[in-house]
Amino acid sequence: MKKSLSILLLLALCLFVSGTFAENDKIVVGLIQQDLTHPFHLGEVEGAKVAAEKYGFELMVGSGDGDVARQVEVFEQFIDTCDIISINTIDVTAYTNAFAKAKEKGVKVVVQHSWSEPGMSEGTIGFDEWEMSREVGEYAIELLKAQGGEISEKNVVMLTGNLGQGLNEGRTGGFAEVMAANNVTILAQEATNWDGTQAVTIMENYLTTYGDKINLVYGLSDGVTYPATQVIINDGRGDQILSCSIDGSIDAIQAIIDGDMNCTYMLASQYTGFYKVTIPYRVMIGEYDFATSGDFILPGIIVTQDNAAAMLQMATDMEKDTQNVPFDMSLEDIIASYMNN
Repeated sequence: MKKSLSILLLLALCLFVSGTFAENDKIVVGLIQQDLTHPFHLGEVEGAKVAAEKYGFELMVGSGDGDVARQVEVFEQFIDTCDIISINTIDVTAYTNAFAKAKEKGVKVVVQHSWSEPGMSEGTIGFDEWEMSREVGEYAIELLKAQGGEISEKNVVMLTGNLGQGLNEGRTGGFAEVMAANNVTILAQEATNWDGTQAVTIMENYLTTYGDKINLVYGLSDGVTYPATQVIINDGRGDQILSCSIDGSIDAIQAIIDGDMNCTYMLASQYTGFYKVTIPYRVMIGEYDFATSGDFILPGIIVTQDNAAAMLQMATDMEKDTQNVPFDMSLEDIIASYMNN
C-alpha cells in the first residue's frame, strides 16, 4: 500500500483526517465531496471519520466547492496519495481522463450516485434513486388527493440538483413517472446545484410566475427544499402548498412535526458516509467485490407525521453522538430500534 504522507493543502479544499497516525503502511482512502457546505455532505464526513477510526485506515477528505474543474483537480491530487478514492462527482462525464490517470497509477475508484465508463471504476455506491422518488411521489399523490378537487387539476414544481449527476435523473424520474400516471402537471423543474440560496431564488420565481397554481413543491434534497419551504411560509402560502423532499435532515423532520413540511426520505448522512468509505476499504482488503456483489445500494425510509418523532430522535443521535452510532447494524434495524421505543 502507498505510505501515508503529511497533510496536503489542496487549494484550501482538502481536509486530512486520520484513523491512526503512527503506522506507515496503512490503506489511504479518499472521500471527495461535491462541496463541504451542504449539511448532508458534512454529515457524511462525520460518518466517514468514524469508519477510519474503527478500521484503522487513513482518510483524506476533499471537495470541489461546487465547481467541476476544481473537483477534478482535487481528484488528480488525491491520485498521488490514495490507494482508493470514493467520489461524489459533480459531473461524471468530466472524469474520463482523470479516471484513466488513476487506473494507470493503480489507484482504484468508487463512484457515488453515478456510473463511469466501463472499466474506469470498481463500481457505484448510491441509493435506489428511482424507487425512492417513486415512493415520495406516491405519498405526494395521497397528499394532493386529500386537498380535495380533481387530481388531474393539481400542479407541482420541482427543485432539482446537478444536471450532470446520475442521482438527479433517478431522483426526478420516479417522482415524475408517478405524477404522469395520475395526470398531475409538473409546471417547472430547475437545477439548484444543491445550493439552498439558489433554491430560495428559484422558489421566489416560481411563486411570482405560477402563484396559486402551485399545489406542491418537491425538492431533491432537504438542503434545498427546507429553505424553499420557508419562502412559501413567508409568502403566506404555507397552508396552500405542500412540501415533499429527500434526505431526512433534522430541520426537515422538525418541520414535518411542526406542520411546515409534509414528508422527507431519511437517508441518514452519517450512516451513508460511513459506508461510502467502508466499502472502498473492504475492496482494498478483498472483502467486497463489485464484480460479483454488484453496486452497493444504501437504504432509507420515508418520514411522515406518523414516524417523524422517532426519526427526529434517530437523526439527532446520529448528528450529536456519531461515535456511538451502531453502524455495523443495518439501517433498517437501527430504524426499528427507534420505532419500537
